[in-house]
Amino acid sequence: MNLGPYFIQNKKICYKGNKIYKSIKGIAQVKAPSLKSRHIEIREDHEKWAALIKIWDGVYKACNAFMDNNHALLFDLPITTRMISSPGALSGTIISDVDPFEIKFFNNQTFLTQSSQLYLEFAITNPKINKVYCWEKSFRREKADFRHLPEFTHIEFEANIEFEDNLKIQQNFLQFVISFLIKNYKKDLLFFLDQDSINSLREFTILKKFSIITFEEAFKFLKDKTNDSKYDKITIENFGAVEEVLLTEIIGEPVFVTNYYMEEVAFYHSNDPINPKFVINADFLFPGYGELIGSGERVHTKEEMRFKTNHFRLNLDDYQPYIDSRHKNSKIHSGWGMGIERFVQAILKLPFIWESKPFPRIHNQNRP
Repeated sequence: MNLGPYFIQNKKICYKGNKIYKSIKGIAQVKAPSLKSRHIEIREDHEKWAALIKIWDGVYKACNAFMDNNHALLFDLPITTRMISSPGALSGTIISDVDPFEIKFFNNQTFLTQSSQLYLEFAITNPKINKVYCWEKSFRREKADFRHLPEFTHIEFEANIEFEDNLKIQQNFLQFVISFLIKNYKKDLLFFLDQDSINSLREFTILKKFSIITFEEAFKFLKDKTNDSKYDKITIENFGAVEEVLLTEIIGEPVFVTNYYMEEVAFYHSNDPINPKFVINADFLFPGYGELIGSGERVHTKEEMRFKTNHFRLNLDDYQPYIDSRHKNSKIHSGWGMGIERFVQAILKLPFIWESKPFPRIHNQNRP
């Protein structure tokens, strides 16, 4: 299955190339070029940008169609908040959390949202609402690299469902969107991809079930493949982009990596009742690319929420609404989020995420 833009060579991420971009070795070291002339490129390189703009249009239509078919309601949300999804970066308690962008909202300190998930969860506490989603901007104060942007478009989904059903919905969602694009936007896909790549995407859409492994099992796969003592220490610090791509090569198909360590991931994931040092969560790894979707079952009891609040030193003034949303009859619920730029980059085999849209925002420039 010839999917994704990357492969691993000599412990480095390399770019395969597609119909318009040449292969590149060691792509993680490449810095973003000046993007100040994008408004000119859109006119002059009109075939490429027309294809890409149409593909974005197709992704948006497919996402909405999927959610409508699954009775999920579009929920409109703010992008300014005091209740950020990654507070561990500010408190120094969670190594995977990313700093937020701080702004002044009139005279009040606030932040640009990193994820709309916490607000989506409020919607499904309403007994008349079971599934919601949003298509919003998210902002994370990290430098742009080949797979990251500080501002990106985020589709997020929350529902009163258990985690196993959540994983099934993610698979159905990806297969639906890709099938929709192949059916309705094949000409635009073929601007970037050859027919073999289209065929591989079609194979992806008919897979019965994606693989599922635990975080600890992922390290066993990596150690067995490389014999690198680094993988004796199981920690998210030793599980970056190289490991994600390599793991998809080892397994040879789409894979969910589940049950990360509670101490290393977001506070809102529910602890595994069998072994509370793990949480009920997953990252979906797209073959030849790596993480595409992050998901989890949410903390749903007040007692566990109070524990998480204290353990990760959350600001009670900011997070009291989230705590208040839990009550004795709270349902088990879960959800997921996917960056649209990453999805477009992965399926079109683009070398850099800043090539996935006309006007990306990277850390060292904001023009045009």
